[in-house]
Amino acid sequence: MNFWIYAIALLAIPAVIVSWPLLMGAAREKITGLFVVLMLPLSGVLMYQVIGTPEAIHLPSLPVGQQPAQQQSAHSAEGGQMDELVAALQQRMTENPEDPEGWLILGRSLKSMQRYAEAETALTNANRMIPNNPMIMVELAETILFNSGQAEVSVEARQLIEAALAIDPNQQKGLWIMGMASAQAGDDNQALAYWTRLLGQLEPDSGPFEAVSQQIGMAQIRLGQPAAVDPVVAQSTPAQTTPAQSTPAQTTPDATPAAQPAPPDPAAGAAATAGFSIPVTIDLGNEMTGSFPASAALFIFIHPTGGAGMPLAVKRLAPQGFPMTLNFTDADLLRPDGSLKDFAQLDISARISMAGIANGVAGDIQANRITVDTGNVATIALNLDQRVP
Repeated sequence: MNFWIYAIALLAIPAVIVSWPLLMGAAREKITGLFVVLMLPLSGVLMYQVIGTPEAIHLPSLPVGQQPAQQQSAHSAEGGQMDELVAALQQRMTENPEDPEGWLILGRSLKSMQRYAEAETALTNANRMIPNNPMIMVELAETILFNSGQAEVSVEARQLIEAALAIDPNQQKGLWIMGMASAQAGDDNQALAYWTRLLGQLEPDSGPFEAVSQQIGMAQIRLGQPAAVDPVVAQSTPAQTTPAQSTPAQTTPDATPAAQPAPPDPAAGAAATAGFSIPVTIDLGNEMTGSFPASAALFIFIHPTGGAGMPLAVKRLAPQGFPMTLNFTDADLLRPDGSLKDFAQLDISARISMAGIANGVAGDIQANRITVDTGNVATIALNLDQRVP
């Protein structure tokens, strides 16, 4: 508790100093000054809740074997404090709904908490009050994407990002999502244009640089162009499909941190030494063999265990060459701020969509969902042997 008192005091003191001329001014200026005094400490605490670990000051005195449990408890406490701060901000916005900065802070905070429906409402308000701001437009578009629970970029989200890029052609998150949307639409040339522009802004050897490079390499392969593909990209392509048949990892809307080292697993192949990966084999049930329509696509999804809505990662492939083998890595994540290893358990599922869409409909072919323990990864075997009723 003392930590938070000191933190709020340290933020409040400069806020009062900065706002002092306003506090000494007219009534309207006093209101503005009070708002700054209140919002600066709240914004700082919210930001620290997302990117910091206040309880870390206690960890050195703990026995090594107790640290994971203590860290988990600390994060649970932080989550409760974050909920309280967001609830206070929501109440503040109810009382003062014409505050665009407040809506932006609230929307980004809710988005970080994966409360996407509420975040979309807040960011919509911010976008209405601060029009033509590329950052807000892209944040709103990404939130719409996550809230939809679908892998495809919606028309609404795409229009927002296109408008943002017209204002700021180098908006990084916008370039990434538009590259993904272009690849989904089968326009790999346009995807390359977006991703190449983005790559030039990234730090070499960084996680985002690696993720964008992988997507560029796979797009070049699909176009029949020469590309230097690293082992992770090579393992992401099904072993028994040709480059023209496979369209992996087209639904990753943001760059991701560098992958973490994984324990050796012979079934994972070369990718296991390149970074954490989850090897997956997919086969087609005997009763499901036959030809598929040209529009058909195979989707493989990863969700947090028990989770619903937007998946953590998706691959979209041609339903050919069974049995096929592939690997999921952090480069396949749909969110920019995590790793597959952040989750103790993950659910992996697969489905052949006859219409080539991410949402399941009657007549599609699916496999039972399988749970994988990220601390003890083994090859996941999915068997496409069921019809969606």
